[in-house]
Amino acid sequence: MLQAQQPSSLPLSNSDLAVLKVWIFEIAIAWLFHGVNATLALTIFHAILSRQNYPSGSQLILLTLVIFMLILATTYATLNMLSILLQLPLNGYSVVNVANVIQQITYLDIAEEMLARLNYVIGDGIVVWRAWIMFPRNLLVKGILVVCFMGSLGGAFADGGLAAIRFLHSFADPGKKKDVLIMTLPLLITNMAATGLIGYKAWLHGQDIKKTLKDCGNQISRAQKILMLLVESGMIYCGVWITYIIISWSTGPSSVAFQTIASALPSLATLYPILIVLVVALERSREEIRSRNDMSLSQSIRFVSVQTATSQTDSQVERQTEVMSE
Repeated sequence: MLQAQQPSSLPLSNSDLAVLKVWIFEIAIAWLFHGVNATLALTIFHAILSRQNYPSGSQLILLTLVIFMLILATTYATLNMLSILLQLPLNGYSVVNVANVIQQITYLDIAEEMLARLNYVIGDGIVVWRAWIMFPRNLLVKGILVVCFMGSLGGAFADGGLAAIRFLHSFADPGKKKDVLIMTLPLLITNMAATGLIGYKAWLHGQDIKKTLKDCGNQISRAQKILMLLVESGMIYCGVWITYIIISWSTGPSSVAFQTIASALPSLATLYPILIVLVVALERSREEIRSRNDMSLSQSIRFVSVQTATSQTDSQVERQTEVMSE
């Protein structure tokens, strides 16, 4: 009996190897930032839940949002890896059920686009909230923040809808270069506005210190450091979006540089608010530790004072007893 001849495997072309390298790099970048996010999120949980008093309502909301963003980033990275695994047979020879594979990849890509944009919107919401609470009675600032956030919300999901239409009508269609501005421009404006308002608040805080106090305490200096750290991290995050726009316009959506930063953006969008929450949580934990140390120190001083008074009373009683005995 003649055995059926197995099809021989053919070597990969240079273009196939280049595509494989890009896919491996995308997966490595996505999971690298995801590991950083998970580590920082666990640090936040420990910093907040290890405190003696119970977390406040705002802290619980922030914890919930951080967990939700971490779940979204995990789902995005997983779907991205599954989409790449499904695309591997398309680069081979004698591919079976090409239409079915393309349909599955299309659905996965649409889900990735919507999850990434939802992550961007939640991250912008946390940044807007940080700027919101610094101006509790300023209606103009609140109006600006609301308009910016609504623009981010509309731009992100409008771009997600257009991306879904492109995937459904033409597989892996990158679209036009100007389409990237539909999402990135509102998100960039929102982050720039929130960062600018926080920077303005930090400047006002510094001016108040110079006018009223020459020797400020630790509380004021720590608040100043937190504000400046929020401003610096916001500027870095805005720089990431500007870099994304420049790369998309200069190299195009199909380039290696664009694919790399696009795969890292969902994790970076999660990393920015996590850093904000972590800084505030760690600073409050330090304040509680210092207050407990100050309280224990004052209790020790009072205990020593009482002990000294008691010893003095005992010595007086002993002297009186000696006089009476004489």
